[in-house]
Amino acid sequence: MSNAISVECNLCGFKNVFDLKGSQNGYCICSQCNSTIMYSISLCRTSYFSFIESFDCINGKIHFPESAVIIDEGEVASLSQIHTAKSILRKLTGSSKGDYIMEQKELRTYRRRDVTRVSGYHTCDETTGGECLIIRSKKHLCTNAHEEFTFHRRSLELVELFNKGLSIIAFGGYVFSKLQAEIGFSLSFSYEGTPYVFERVGLSYPIEANTWSNIGFHFEQYIHSSHTIENVTIKMIVNSAAGNTLDFCCFDFDVVTKEEFQDDSCAESFYQKTNMHIPYLYYLKYDVPFEAYLQGGFTFQEGRRIVLKSCNRCGRFLPINIEDEMKTLSFSLHCKKRAPCVHSTFRAYEILNYSDLTPVDLNGLNLEGRKVVSYYGHQLECKACKKFFVNAPLNPQRNPQQFKEDGLRRRAIEVLVNNLLERNLIHFEFEKRTKKEFSKYIWEKFNKRCFKCGPSSAPIPLGDMALDHTMPLAYLYRLDETATCLCSSHNSQKSDTFPVDYYTEDELVRLSQITGLSLDVLHSRSVNMPVLKLLIENVVWFYDEFLMDPDYQKVRDGILTANKINDSLKRIIAGKVDLAEEYRKRTGHYPTSVTTY
Repeated sequence: MSNAISVECNLCGFKNVFDLKGSQNGYCICSQCNSTIMYSISLCRTSYFSFIESFDCINGKIHFPESAVIIDEGEVASLSQIHTAKSILRKLTGSSKGDYIMEQKELRTYRRRDVTRVSGYHTCDETTGGECLIIRSKKHLCTNAHEEFTFHRRSLELVELFNKGLSIIAFGGYVFSKLQAEIGFSLSFSYEGTPYVFERVGLSYPIEANTWSNIGFHFEQYIHSSHTIENVTIKMIVNSAAGNTLDFCCFDFDVVTKEEFQDDSCAESFYQKTNMHIPYLYYLKYDVPFEAYLQGGFTFQEGRRIVLKSCNRCGRFLPINIEDEMKTLSFSLHCKKRAPCVHSTFRAYEILNYSDLTPVDLNGLNLEGRKVVSYYGHQLECKACKKFFVNAPLNPQRNPQQFKEDGLRRRAIEVLVNNLLERNLIHFEFEKRTKKEFSKYIWEKFNKRCFKCGPSSAPIPLGDMALDHTMPLAYLYRLDETATCLCSSHNSQKSDTFPVDYYTEDELVRLSQITGLSLDVLHSRSVNMPVLKLLIENVVWFYDEFLMDPDYQKVRDGILTANKINDSLKRIIAGKVDLAEEYRKRTGHYPTSVTTY
């Protein structure tokens, strides 16, 4: 029987080729989309023949060589051996009709375990996530430092959501400001004869200069006897500077009508970190002209080019920040840590309106034929579909151990760095030295405000603050007194990103002043070299003692935890040093605490 098999990934359809040598139980990483595919294959041998006794695959499908056929559910044998197999099976089972029967006592058959994960709902029939449109925004020149844009709908029909007797009025889109700005909203309407006015007093969206930002606003209205609200008006107030230019695209103003929101299946997900997912989580239209509901005599010019990429689930075309990809808009990046992305569907998007474009529209884009190429690549589904229809259906299937895996890996890196530096965790060190609570110290240092939200934002409670490493832990930077105070939304957005890739230049200057880190450090994108040097010096201890910790030697979801820790380090030091090879040079063999090198 041929040793070559291929495993087709359920998520992207790519067929990965692997060698089968004896019994195999483990996992593989799809080389197209980097998803994990769990598989189990048991090879049965007798003195007369060998065949695959059983197989199972989670999140994928195993394809055997053309010379192999199914002789029973879960069993495979080669054509050249099939007649011998049938003959021996008859003898083993004592059945004249037993060509396809195996008894448990003779050859252990495999009971396929139930599928524990589903990809969540269905994909769109019209889009694959690999298409795009190139359009132009609407550009407005601000004549005043304070500009108001008023949008009006004569009436809106309320749609009940989440089985809660409420409807959501939503407004949102994407804006590019030449200068720093802040945007706020107010809403007014009449319902059952009573006028209502709502303003987000003290709350506004900080808009970064020279990059696209997504903005939005929504309001929940409980439905009484009438399903109609009238004279619905939203004011979008922009505070910047006279002479600033604003570009707008993909704005809409309507009630949320998403079919899947009309029961309670998405209710919990909708209210989790909602601010991170506006405006795309409202599922409004993306092709409504900006002036459609705008009141007043505004004049607009043809504005900036923007690329709208398709979502393979909802079918919408939503903006990607092709000129500044690290500042994501509607789609998460695919190969953020392993750029450039080499996976075809994720990195290159066919331009559907190519024949309508001019050379000016295409100037400066990285093109392959009629495709726009992204450096980092983007996920096939938009952030909203990822949130509601991929992650949400998967997460309930995960057990508590799986939820803890990322946290365990991060804590392991934190412990590793402190051990190498011969330091304790900063919380203990700081409290022992100053008799003060470390988290409260950072919170007060940043004036009780999220740094990214800005100095004019509302204070956040101490319990809602997220301590950010400033320089990322993944690159071996210890949490210390240079930490940053962020809200949970911005902390999740920043993740393991370097400050230079997340903050504006003005923000970096302000961050340097608060934290004491130099601008040179904040501009760098390098692993912490002093800690890496210590790791190399202590590489035998790392493999033989640190990774041999019982917690790290546990197999979770089919993967050795020590492998995950080792692999995360390999990614950030690639090209600088091979830790396993350094270990081999000193010991004469490869480490036994991990199974991947």
